[in-house]
Amino acid sequence: MGIYIPASKRDRLLKYKYSSTDLSLTSKYVLNPFWNKLVLVFPKSMAPNAITLLGLSLIFLNFISLLYYNPTMSVGYKPLHVSKGGAWDPLFPPTAPHSSALSSWFSWLRGRAHEAADQAAPRWLYWTFAAGLFAYQSLDAIDGKQARRTGTSGPLGELFDHGCDALNTTLGCLLTASALNLGLSWWTVASLVATNMNFYLTTWEEYHTGTLFLSAFSGPVEGILLIVGVFTITGFKGPEFWDTGVLTVLGLHPSTNEFFASLPFHVKDLPLNDCFLVFSAIGLFFNIVSATHNVYLSLPASSRNIASLVKPITRLTPWAAHTAAMVSWLWSREALLLRTTLFLPFALFWGIAFAHHVQLLILAHLTKSPFPAAWKHPLLILSALAAADARVGLVQTSDERVKQTVLVCLGLGVVVYAHFVWEVIGDICAFYDINCLTIKRKPAPGQPGAHPSPAEVARAQGKADAPISDDDVPRTETVDATGVKKPTEAGLLKREKK
Repeated sequence: MGIYIPASKRDRLLKYKYSSTDLSLTSKYVLNPFWNKLVLVFPKSMAPNAITLLGLSLIFLNFISLLYYNPTMSVGYKPLHVSKGGAWDPLFPPTAPHSSALSSWFSWLRGRAHEAADQAAPRWLYWTFAAGLFAYQSLDAIDGKQARRTGTSGPLGELFDHGCDALNTTLGCLLTASALNLGLSWWTVASLVATNMNFYLTTWEEYHTGTLFLSAFSGPVEGILLIVGVFTITGFKGPEFWDTGVLTVLGLHPSTNEFFASLPFHVKDLPLNDCFLVFSAIGLFFNIVSATHNVYLSLPASSRNIASLVKPITRLTPWAAHTAAMVSWLWSREALLLRTTLFLPFALFWGIAFAHHVQLLILAHLTKSPFPAAWKHPLLILSALAAADARVGLVQTSDERVKQTVLVCLGLGVVVYAHFVWEVIGDICAFYDINCLTIKRKPAPGQPGAHPSPAEVARAQGKADAPISDDDVPRTETVDATGVKKPTEAGLLKREKK
């Protein structure tokens, strides 16, 4: 114990105050009334973290069913490209055979991979994806309500919630790639990078501003509902539907529409899955602008300028370096890592390493600690070494050795992440004298067996109000000439409680 939360910083957990702003009209007028009723279904004896874990387990079940029914994340072959006289006109021309025509490298997937090339996954599978993701969103939303309902709110809940969300980010992306018929392709990789970046930026923003900010159109609300819609439509139409051109679906294809046929230039009938990815890229762009702007506003007014953003932006280096390493590794061994089902354990390692990055950042936020340096990310170092070796060829000298390297990295990733979860949850539970997945019943003060928790002792000693000496910790409040604390502009924007 004490590895991730040193004794010198443990008392800073007492300063934790949850703050969030949700500008979503969908959340306010549609989902929140539903969530307020849904939380009443769960007994007060059920711990909020158990509700969160229940939601994540549904996504895991969805992913396991994906492994069995559609390990190539695609159905059959892509349509004939326009250059060959067909109607398929994607944003970028295909550069490799469709993934479903390629063989599997795992005996436990080989049979299913070969069948997937000729037989589509059952349509009901995607409806289970829709139900699982919607249930996850709902359970993820009510865990905080359950915590306030049972009086168990605290930093452990935020850490647990963000950890589950980080894992769901990768798993959900793979499920969506399957529904959109992206297959084992660079589009799937681009989706994974963009989805992780979106989540990491929100966490990075929360670290600097002290508030979780959800815009009028956000990933956790409208984004998830959009993907639920994709899963539902796929259940009716099949994944191959998303290869259909948007103009064809709208009845505006140049072959049938006089206006588009009369234009002197080629009108691209962009496939629906490409349209979805372009729309997601636009959303990512606005999130980048919004998060950067909010971090800028959170800086002390006296030193607020463009140059002052350099330090916060450089703190994105660990995530960027890890992403670059994983993409480089894929690029070096594309035929094996991306074009076969070896991509699935590779993506799982990527997702676990990403979740570990996020958890280190959230822990720094909870303990008011400096931003975690790159050397504190062991899985980043492991990824960089594996990527470098993929080019040099010291260990990965054959396809079999590449497979072994991926599996070893996945195993080490599970061990490192599990160790983090065990240590940090144990430390926080010991400090507050609570359980993680159950609500601990403690005798009332003065009753036999009653004793104050270390957190209560520290609070009684005034350590909750002790100043923080770390100069590298973001400040979301400024002090005027009279010594009175005033929230910064970002703070004024973000004091609305969820």
